[in-house]
Amino acid sequence: MRSLLSGVSVLGAGILGALALSPLPGKEADAEATPVKQDLDPEIQSAAVDPDADNIGIAPDELEIDGEQVPYPIWYATVLPGEDMRVTVAPQNEVLFDGIAIPAAGWTRTVTAPREPGSHILAVRGAGGELLYEIAFFVLEPSSNIRRGRLDGYRIGNYPADAPAGFIRLDDRGDMDVPVSPHFRIGQFICKQQPGHWPKFLVLSQDLIKRLEVLLVELREDGATDAETLFVMSGFRTPFYNTAIGSAKRSRHMWGDAADVYVDVSPQDGVMDDLNGDGRVSKGDSNWLYDYAEELYAENKTVASGGIGAYSANAVRGPFVHIDGRGSRARWGR
Repeated sequence: MRSLLSGVSVLGAGILGALALSPLPGKEADAEATPVKQDLDPEIQSAAVDPDADNIGIAPDELEIDGEQVPYPIWYATVLPGEDMRVTVAPQNEVLFDGIAIPAAGWTRTVTAPREPGSHILAVRGAGGELLYEIAFFVLEPSSNIRRGRLDGYRIGNYPADAPAGFIRLDDRGDMDVPVSPHFRIGQFICKQQPGHWPKFLVLSQDLIKRLEVLLVELREDGATDAETLFVMSGFRTPFYNTAIGSAKRSRHMWGDAADVYVDVSPQDGVMDDLNGDGRVSKGDSNWLYDYAEELYAENKTVASGGIGAYSANAVRGPFVHIDGRGSRARWGR
């Protein structure tokens, strides 16, 4: 799928003005069509919950999925095959699943996930047809399908505890460009193993993406960088890969809520930018980013607690900062 974020570099009013509703690879969609209910896929259902309610608790331009407010106009959701997802939105707005309209019947509609794992689009349009939200809707590959440590030949390994219920499935390179937030794409977070193998699988925490978005947007607004994304040096790691590189036995990367990142735009050369302005790239730059994130997260109460770690360069890579959304405070490396 062609990226819906092309040309979009900042958040704010009008971020979706240049976007067009586009199907994922292999999907055919007519965003203008509004089929009658009997034309819907039988696995896409609509259910009213008190259709006369006028105090549902959200504004007309807001969206909730399973009771959680969607934080950005470009976002993602995950669900296991066949499970229901509750979508709450103003009745005058149109909800589409892969371009097929779900009839309005009050504030809350129930979308039942398809039986096959894969990627879909859940979109919300306003009364005037304007695109308000575009949600990458990932139907997960259940972890119960792992056989001898593999999913479709992709090595997963064994979790020490609390294995994820399922994994996001990426069938080909086209899936790599699916946006999961205004400044990040799903392909930035895949594990660095089996580069030629498809499908690939990963886990990705929304708390992590919120922390990364908040950090990048603040850096941009403060004029510290004009980067359109952070370079993700390491995102999700399978337990197999995590063990192979000798990382911590309970590394947060295995649960998809950690990323090792740096700013790389001036110049874009594969290493951290000179953020502290001392004329060289060093541990001082990862320390600067660490301190910036530490102060930001202390003030911003909209993101989950998590970890921050600062790392120096070695023989094969430059300095970087670890960010995670583990749910509790952790600091190291400064």
